[in-house]
Amino acid sequence: MGDPNGQADLPISQWARRQLDDYDRRQPGTLFSEGVVLTVEQGYRLQDEVSKLRVQRGERVVGYKVGCTSKTIRSQLGIDQSINGRLYHNEQHEDGCALSRSSFAQLAIEGELAVRLSRAPTASDFAQPGFPDCIDRVFPVIELHHHVIRGAKPSAGELIASNAIHAGVVAGAGVSMAELPQNPASTMLDLAIRRDEQRLDGCSGTVLLETICSSLKWLTTALEARWQRLYPGQIVLTGSVPGLIAVSENCEILVETKRFGSVRAKFLT
Repeated sequence: MGDPNGQADLPISQWARRQLDDYDRRQPGTLFSEGVVLTVEQGYRLQDEVSKLRVQRGERVVGYKVGCTSKTIRSQLGIDQSINGRLYHNEQHEDGCALSRSSFAQLAIEGELAVRLSRAPTASDFAQPGFPDCIDRVFPVIELHHHVIRGAKPSAGELIASNAIHAGVVAGAGVSMAELPQNPASTMLDLAIRRDEQRLDGCSGTVLLETICSSLKWLTTALEARWQRLYPGQIVLTGSVPGLIAVSENCEILVETKRFGSVRAKFLT
């Protein structure tokens, strides 16, 4: 079991190999069912080690996700802080794709907005209202999750070590900042999630833009604290305002916005 007061005795390399093997078998995080408990710092250490293994075998990090940004998601997962995970190139899916539910462990999705960066964010990006200047493009996404929590109690350390339960993303085309009018109305955004044309959840108003700004600012600071950083061209999933939605039967999921277009995916057996 991990010692929250110590670091040197943790078998991080060994756990990382096991975490990756479990992930590949679609049985993520089995070590947490054996009583392993990690602090937030230890969770990021384990996430980093798994990422090194994935990069060594040819995978490429293309950005980050910010998770647990809303009260709804925090309540569902039982934690009270934002977390982040990495995005990999081989888990990016095109709009309109068909995916097998058997490729995921207890598949659940989030509908949210993502951004592509033109450069690394700086403090000046968050000093003025509106979209930060470091954003190149905004697009709707369906984020895919292995919705598996194995610890006896909800733990940010487990979620972080499991790459924030991220399992991929389906991305829409979106809109570039050059196409977006910069006026007060541009802060009023909307997003709806539908399953087979039936509305499941959504949100509207300024909360989506607020989430983009607060998530980017938080992520920049959190990465710098761990001697990491964001790069031009990277993608950031900025966090869901609506809740996490289980996908347990064949269906089509649609995430649509008036300003940034839509994205859809079919989920089959």
